[in-house]
Amino acid sequence: MKAQHIRRDYPRMGDTKLGPFLLGVGNNLETLAFFITLTALGTALKAKATEFITAEGACNGGSSTDIAHKNTVRVALLALADTAADAVETLAAGNVEILTASGFHLTSPGGVRPSPVGTVAIASMVNEVTTKIRLNLTITGNVWAVIVERQNADGTWAKVAMFTDLNDTVVDKLTPGSMNTFRVCAMAAGNQTSEYSMPMTAMST
Repeated sequence: MKAQHIRRDYPRMGDTKLGPFLLGVGNNLETLAFFITLTALGTALKAKATEFITAEGACNGGSSTDIAHKNTVRVALLALADTAADAVETLAAGNVEILTASGFHLTSPGGVRPSPVGTVAIASMVNEVTTKIRLNLTITGNVWAVIVERQNADGTWAKVAMFTDLNDTVVDKLTPGSMNTFRVCAMAAGNQTSEYSMPMTAMST
């Protein structure tokens, strides 16, 4: 059998794919028993991927400063991904199960498939404090992150948050007195995403 290694293909990923992909890898390193010695590295990778996703979102209609910041965060994220890939290779020592569990792509994929993504829906929305609304979510199955989109005045949708801590699902920086319509979708390993939920509307206080 041909030896498996991590395929260092992530530097070639576009911005919209890179963040969620490495967020998934970070989540695996942080939470799976295989990677108990890499928990802190997984946490750091998740944090940097989340920072990059936020920075990438700010570039939609943003300034040249926003784009420069996103590019700077991307460089740091890729460097951290290289560190994580090296650590996984060392830990796995050729063990295909461990390499696959990391979420990185492999040089010779062996047909191992991640568990299918679960579902998420908004059960209710509650004003926490001024400018903040908590989304109470109903989550079923394999979900390690939730993407939140808000509807614009023209009917289009824009990503406003990504929750990796499913116990902390508060959307902030809202305008007092504004009506806000949100929808959510689930994410899981392998960059899987579910269909978006039915939208729900609430007024920010």
